[in-house]
Amino acid sequence: MYAIAGCMVQCFNVARRTGLILFCFITMLLNAGGGNGALAQAFVVSPFNFNIQRGSYMPASTNAQALARTKREITPQIFAQKPDASLSLLFPGAGGILLFNSKNVKDLTNVAGKLTSPSLVVVDTIYHNQVYRQKAGAADKYTFDMCYALRIDGKRYYTDFRPHSFISFRQSLAHHRQLFMVIAQMTGHDMYADKGYPGHFRIAVFDMQNDGIKLHFASEELPFHYGREFFDDNGAIKTAYNTQEQSFGIEIKGLNETYKGVWDGKVLKHLN
Repeated sequence: MYAIAGCMVQCFNVARRTGLILFCFITMLLNAGGGNGALAQAFVVSPFNFNIQRGSYMPASTNAQALARTKREITPQIFAQKPDASLSLLFPGAGGILLFNSKNVKDLTNVAGKLTSPSLVVVDTIYHNQVYRQKAGAADKYTFDMCYALRIDGKRYYTDFRPHSFISFRQSLAHHRQLFMVIAQMTGHDMYADKGYPGHFRIAVFDMQNDGIKLHFASEELPFHYGREFFDDNGAIKTAYNTQEQSFGIEIKGLNETYKGVWDGKVLKHLN
């Protein structure tokens, strides 16, 4: 942690002298995430629960009736002055998601409000409460009762809706003064939540402002299934920058599918 903080201070001092803000921010993310480019893991409570119960877990945060009667909307955080090592992105569905005052998310009288737009969050603690198994034909389907303690603009909330916290790719776009990210969830394998199989890929683009980042664009889930157990940092993504059109092309290759898109600084265009 002290090494990360020292790198942040050094980078921002260099940035003020040279204007290399994009380079410094990329360096901070790489140092915070270690060799694989992922951000640091938050504190985890009971990571493995082998007392598997029959049935399936229905997330409380997407309870349609509770969402409909909840009027208070939580303002999303779109700016981070000094990115935290546990910085993640939360993408509510069409109807939003519920945020709670405590980790007792099954108590719908405990609702703090609902989040309806993408938000930066800092994940403090992940509670692995229970694993459920249900037969799906010849296979077993696993669902997880997990709760995330997180902060939005410094205020703590709780939810059982999984954030996007696996950062798989980032690229600075100097001409646009933007940071381009491909992000995904670690969807897990069998009873192991958050272990392998990145999925639900999205693209997020940040403007570089005042030595920090401001969310400029967040895509819907990409029309793409990765299908591999681990993300290949070296071979999964190919990029090309068109200097004449000032556009950034990206290709993400999965096991059986490939996603292709182009970002022009304002609009993401899917090519397949």
